[in-house]
Amino acid sequence: MKKNLMICITTDVHGTLQTRSYANGSDKAQGLSRYLTATRFFRQSVDVLCLDNGDILQGSPLLTYFQNKPRVPHLLSQALNLIGVDYFNLGNHDFNYGKPILKQFLSDLKAPCLTQNITLDGQTFGHSHIYVSKQGIRVGLIGVCTDYIPHWEKASHIEGMSFLEPIEIVQNELITLKPQVDLMIVMYHGGLERDPLSGKPTEPLTRENVGYELAQLKGIDLLITGHQHRSFITKINDTLATQCASNAQEFAKIEITLENDQLEIKSQLIKMKEFPEDQDMLNLIKPWEDETQVWLDQVVGRLSGHDYLIRDPFDARLHKHPLVSLINTIQLDVSKAQLSGVSLFNDPTGFKPMITYRDIVSTYVYPNTLVVKEITGTVLKAYLEKCAEYFMVKDGSIIVNPEYDEPKAQHFNYDMVDGIEYTLNISHPIGQRVMDCMYLGKPVLEDDVFSLVINNYRANGGGNFDMIVNCQTLSEINIDMTDIMAAFFEAHPDLHPSHINNILITM
Repeated sequence: MKKNLMICITTDVHGTLQTRSYANGSDKAQGLSRYLTATRFFRQSVDVLCLDNGDILQGSPLLTYFQNKPRVPHLLSQALNLIGVDYFNLGNHDFNYGKPILKQFLSDLKAPCLTQNITLDGQTFGHSHIYVSKQGIRVGLIGVCTDYIPHWEKASHIEGMSFLEPIEIVQNELITLKPQVDLMIVMYHGGLERDPLSGKPTEPLTRENVGYELAQLKGIDLLITGHQHRSFITKINDTLATQCASNAQEFAKIEITLENDQLEIKSQLIKMKEFPEDQDMLNLIKPWEDETQVWLDQVVGRLSGHDYLIRDPFDARLHKHPLVSLINTIQLDVSKAQLSGVSLFNDPTGFKPMITYRDIVSTYVYPNTLVVKEITGTVLKAYLEKCAEYFMVKDGSIIVNPEYDEPKAQHFNYDMVDGIEYTLNISHPIGQRVMDCMYLGKPVLEDDVFSLVINNYRANGGGNFDMIVNCQTLSEINIDMTDIMAAFFEAHPDLHPSHINNILITM
């Protein structure tokens, strides 16, 4: 007897429930409202197993607004319940708003949590499961998440938690589950650290991503990855590996056929634009969506003197943009530090003369807080050298180092520092590019000591800025950066900030 099962997979949805851009209202052909239409269509003719691989609680203005005014049941739990998601695996950004919100989300979610390598007070967030389809196909499900979370997350959000190495967890679970099932699925909220075909490293092997290593374990039929926001279906040895683009732009559709103990797997990535929005999802989120739109349009201040819109992100980094000076000014104001470092995120928008919350959350998209570190001149130069790796010279021009585009866009890992003047000569070898680093007109010496304000991601070494981690923490400002920015604009309603182009990028 031939048995059939369809598996639909989302990952790194980042709170994207509807299709329109919060920045300008354009249709981005994305969102779980479209996904609901797809799953309802498929369920008319086939048994469907729905899986979500995490990073769902952070990333959209709707969720930013909701997390600051939480009510029960959790909005995202309601959305996944409406879709009929069967199993859920935690992602690193699901810890961004702290334990109470995470616990509420999981409590309101009908789908069991699979995540087995993260514990809270000694108890794992989830467990492995065996799913039996209507036609009797037995599916084993194991869930793990990158254990690199302590490198990024605020300590208060993960207090009492342990993050266990995923490989050993999966290996042990496979021994038990594999003999009991027809199909073995591992959901891993992490990515591939190596090229799936050649096996060559595609990033520093920090163990933030171990998907390629996981695929070496025998017995995994389908490895669902995430975290890197890539879009692929590939084979690694005998294991089919998938990853979907972020913000519910697409989903993976896996069609399983089992006949006479022979397993056939067909797979494809499907763009959300192929399906219209489902009205039930829009009705569910409408009260929150309406409140969010009102909040986003509130004017919090006025800017003059410079153009603060980002029209060319590369040029904004190559020739330090006034927006960078503005954000560093805000960080220096609230922290009283001597130096401030900030990046422009992957798709920065910037500010119009009339600043609204919409501009703030579209420009600063992560719920970061600020940390003030005490650093030496030696650490400062090592920090700047790491930043300088962002650029390279090709055919007589300065370009972005391809490693910051592939396999994952990481433009947020280039910081620009205010409070000093410095030159980066990109024609020099990596590690020898910082030139003429000056503080108050004097060369920075190895033993000089400075206070540096940066976001908590960078302070914890995010982006492989390991030189920062062990520096003494002078203070922590446990307020979301978006709230810090809004408060600054409200305190200075008519701003004419200065812009100092203190960074020279040359070759």
